Amino acid sequence: MLTIDPPANVVRCVACTGPIRHIDRAPYECADCARHVFMSDGLIRPGYHWEIVTGWLTSVETVDVD
Repeated sequence: MLTIDPPANVVRCVACTGPIRHIDRAPYECADCARHVFMSDGLIRPGYHWEIVTGWLTSVETVDVD
């Protein structure tokens, strides 16, 4: 289910800074310009991982539990 407004921690497009969405059985794409996201874009920051939240691709800080 895709919500209308993306969360604050949504991953942003490298071409237009629009929010990245996830639609079942489709590549991640920008909601504004429809550009697909590629691993070579370097969007995964060190110490973070991606999660899909209500249809949006979000960047979440990775926390190690000891």
